Amino acid sequence: APKLNIVRIGIVGLGMRGSGAVERLSYIDGVEITALCDKYPDRVTKAQKTLEKMKRPGAKEYSGEEGWKALCESEDIDLVYTPTPWHLHTPVALHAMKNGKHVALEVPAATTIEECWQLVNTAEETQRHCMMLENCCYDFFELLTLNMAKQGFFGELIHGEGAYIHD
Repeated sequence: APKLNIVRIGIVGLGMRGSGAVERLSYIDGVEITALCDKYPDRVTKAQKTLEKMKRPGAKEYSGEEGWKALCESEDIDLVYTPTPWHLHTPVALHAMKNGKHVALEVPAATTIEECWQLVNTAEETQRHCMMLENCCYDFFELLTLNMAKQGFFGELIHGEGAYIHD
């Protein structure tokens, strides 16, 4: 896909993760939040206030059970970011890519192997980027542990399990 100097983002899902993303994305040069969508209109209103507080222009508003479809079909969006409930990640991503949008999904990108292949195949067919976001896959500690495991530091690994603690 060609380089974009300005990335126009539509956000589908303005709950905990999505509402925080409105502010985080507002700090990035070259980013415009051009559309906001949530099942609940009051969340869209709250996100608009965040854009105003960040001195960013207001965005188009979409709401309701299927407002995300209209957002994905909009002409003024380059990338759809979807921090929705898990069952919507793949449908939103597929609809976005089929409408010419790049996609950034929260984890998990899909909940079945079939959905994973749908994402891969659609990204290849449409030549749109489809990226699953994860904030701790490639950090120092994860890569250090992977490197140690590959060098045999832990011996033969039979089972692994991990977790992290939130505040």
